[in-house]
Amino acid sequence: MLTRASCNRIAGVLTLLGVAGPAITLGVPLPAMAQSAAPASDRVLHVVPSADLAELDPTRGANQIARIYSQMVFDTLFALDHELVPKPMMVDTETVSPDRLTYRFTLRPDLRFQDGSPVTTRDVIASLERWMQGGSIGPALKARLASMTADDDRTFTMVLKEPFGLLEFALAGPGAPIAAIMREADAKRGNTPMTAPIGSGPFRYVAEERQSGNLSVFVRNPDYPSRPEPPDGLAGGRVVKVDRVEWKVIPDATTAANALVTGEVDFWDTVTPDLAQFLKSKGVIVRRTATLPMTAWIRPNFTTPPFDKPEARQALALLLDQTEMMQAVAGENGKFSTCYSFSVCGSTYATDVGSDAYRKPDIAKAKALMKKAGYKGEPIVVISSSQLPIVSAMAQVVAQRLKDAGLNVDLQDGDWANQYKRVNTRMAPGAPGQWQIFPSYALGGTWFNPLTNVALDTSCGASSTAILGWPCDPEGETLRQKVLSAPDAAARTAAFATFQKRLWDFLPYIPAGQFDVANAYRKNIDGVLDSYVIAYWNISKH
Repeated sequence: MLTRASCNRIAGVLTLLGVAGPAITLGVPLPAMAQSAAPASDRVLHVVPSADLAELDPTRGANQIARIYSQMVFDTLFALDHELVPKPMMVDTETVSPDRLTYRFTLRPDLRFQDGSPVTTRDVIASLERWMQGGSIGPALKARLASMTADDDRTFTMVLKEPFGLLEFALAGPGAPIAAIMREADAKRGNTPMTAPIGSGPFRYVAEERQSGNLSVFVRNPDYPSRPEPPDGLAGGRVVKVDRVEWKVIPDATTAANALVTGEVDFWDTVTPDLAQFLKSKGVIVRRTATLPMTAWIRPNFTTPPFDKPEARQALALLLDQTEMMQAVAGENGKFSTCYSFSVCGSTYATDVGSDAYRKPDIAKAKALMKKAGYKGEPIVVISSSQLPIVSAMAQVVAQRLKDAGLNVDLQDGDWANQYKRVNTRMAPGAPGQWQIFPSYALGGTWFNPLTNVALDTSCGASSTAILGWPCDPEGETLRQKVLSAPDAAARTAAFATFQKRLWDFLPYIPAGQFDVANAYRKNIDGVLDSYVIAYWNISKH
């Protein structure tokens, strides 16, 4: 059960698409901004973010807070609406050839970077080439891309080797890093650090007010040409209604809750479940603004016994009860549900096909499967970190269920930074630090799609973008690629159902349920949108 200190900074600490690496910064001064007088208090939005901002390169930031920052300061060619459907953002017009191999995009007129320079197709191509070098989404497009050329300053053409029905979705910024458009020189700078990013988005990042571990500041970009459509998730019009947004890091959940109640802050990104009722009793609005709930999952390590054997993974699935797991994660008042999909229940690809054998725990069958896998009582290391209460709660449930089956369990708690490095370091079987099971969770808005759910990548060798555990299943990866290459939504949904049948046979991870994470804000705040990640435009304060 969660405590008052539970879940501090949960969404920004782990999305399981990766954690942002060393800050990449570029020493370019911001254009002069009038700051001689402090803005009125009703024009400043004070926010407790889910985590501190560490990565300023939008094509490198790999966690949730990096996505939010990138969408504020930079722009993308497309953006996701509240139903996670891509809509044009920087793109004015798009034409597609009948064979769906040639895409011609024309940019909206009057797009400008915050230094006053125009956005051109040279900037777009350089930015996309940089984005396609890393992560998992960009390389998926790069593998299908035959050419990308500028026709003129506003129009460019992409020619594909094969149809890719998720092209616009990929360009809309799902997952992280996002396909943000930066200046050509910035995109081609290599690994030079970035300290004062210049984007073309609705906010400017105020580099000189940055306090590492404490404060990040954004001001309204008065020159941003908002789209004429109504705001819809991250798509549509991005009209900024405050002068300034300040992210003040408050690691302690109780302190953050009290700051919200007293009016020291206006908005809290990611409320701990055990404080939700307290906040509601004080008149604070608490609700889930994310399109989809969080999803929990258990990752075995495929590089070491016993979970390199499918029988052991099947045994693990038969030992776990999703309801018990979610009660431990969400607490008495938290909203949760079971879900036997390798997507997210309630999303486009949701299906429970293939899961019948794993709906109810079966300890006797699990024991027999472990014996068949060759398990002879060796310690099974379960990774945990008390700094991540959700991970800690899940790890304790997993450890207890393994013990109930008579297995030798070594539950190892530790500092999160070290534990994360450990689970991402591939080791030889039996090497010091080796682990067998890691429980975790991710944003539903990322996990629902096989393009952005990198834990479904079961390709083998150096080309794999899979995170921790390193599953290798060529048959499953072939089926995943068929989903990604399907020409339309109906074909992708059908292909995913076939893919899921294979997933329940191979078990790259064990689905463990899904749960809500809410945001909180004071009643004098209006215009908070339902979106994939928080949108700080359209919000007004009175």
